[in-house]
Amino acid sequence: MANRQLTLKTLASHKKHGSVVLEQLNGLLDAKTITSEDIDLIPCLEQDFGPNYRDRITSMSEEAMEAVITSGMFNKMAQIKIRHSLRENPKEEYKLSNRVTTESREECGENFRDFGVFSDMKWHKVRELESAPLYGLSSDYLQHPEGEAGGLGLAVTREAMCKDPNGYIMSQIPKIKDAHDEHREDLLIDALIGYGTTWNRSGTTYDIYYDSGPTSGTPFDDGSSGPWVNCEALTITCPADFQNIKELWREMTDLVYGRPIMMNTENLDAFTSEQEADRLRKLLNSTSVEQDVTCADATTVKYIMTPETANGMQFSPTTYLRLAEKIALRYSISLADARQWIWLGRLDEFIGFVYQIRPEVRRLNLSAEEQSRRIVARYDSHSKGYAYIKDPMKGIILTGGASDSE
Repeated sequence: MANRQLTLKTLASHKKHGSVVLEQLNGLLDAKTITSEDIDLIPCLEQDFGPNYRDRITSMSEEAMEAVITSGMFNKMAQIKIRHSLRENPKEEYKLSNRVTTESREECGENFRDFGVFSDMKWHKVRELESAPLYGLSSDYLQHPEGEAGGLGLAVTREAMCKDPNGYIMSQIPKIKDAHDEHREDLLIDALIGYGTTWNRSGTTYDIYYDSGPTSGTPFDDGSSGPWVNCEALTITCPADFQNIKELWREMTDLVYGRPIMMNTENLDAFTSEQEADRLRKLLNSTSVEQDVTCADATTVKYIMTPETANGMQFSPTTYLRLAEKIALRYSISLADARQWIWLGRLDEFIGFVYQIRPEVRRLNLSAEEQSRRIVARYDSHSKGYAYIKDPMKGIILTGGASDSE
């Protein structure tokens, strides 16, 4: 809710001390001592146009209006308000953005590469006076995708300033911010489910997910075997299913050395639908698990195991409605089938996001046509970024028992 007293105090200090007060205000917003919602724009209009600002705004000429808006407190505070709203945390339902590290790179740095080096060194037996073999270093890199640029604008009319300026701005600024946040989240979801996303390692392009072959029954079946398998049409029901998940990681090998990758399956990140999470929790939170075993003499014994012993894995499913909806849309399957999908892995090791231009805002000069429509201020917001896969072997997708695309 707008804080009128705080805004009045800021305006009074600004009259005495000038722009340093706005710098201090930006500092408070950066430190999250206050939020953009605390800025009340009505006192700004009152200072710029007087207590009868509604009548003055309605009757002022375009030139006079432009002069006041350009140099007045309304414009200064509105830009601060919009700018900081873009930096504040996204909505709670944007669950990937909240958990994935966001990096920054230069705006013009297309075709960015994360470089590294490797050498497959091995021990060699040597005889007396014989030199051991030398190993060199080879370069290795992860090719980043190209960023997408886009944005949106906000136009403030005379009527909006007169009738309900604070309500108007307050209702529109979250929409500017949310549009940038939603675009980032959409890019992250598409990357997480492997849609339209590739992984380029040292000049070779790979898909994100590979299944076991033509009869796997997943949307990732391309008729051939891939360099790894991190997708399976599996529904978690029994303790053996947890073992199958662990085996997926155990059978993956590093592309450089051909050695098994190291993957700790304790406390994995997990994303799925509410329906699947409800079903999984009953298995994960059970107090004991019974298992019948047939002995050599044909008798049957019953073992009682704790969930830790039976499952060998611990994770708490994060429910995400948007994930199932996007899976259904992208892979042309029913929402019921999409709800069976489960993503498991190390989220921050699997995926990342890069801003080449973080969401920013600026005020634009008005054209004659805009002024004729009684627009008195126009703000433009812009951002550029991309989601990318850091290591596809750090995540797997289980598509349930009936998720083959139509």
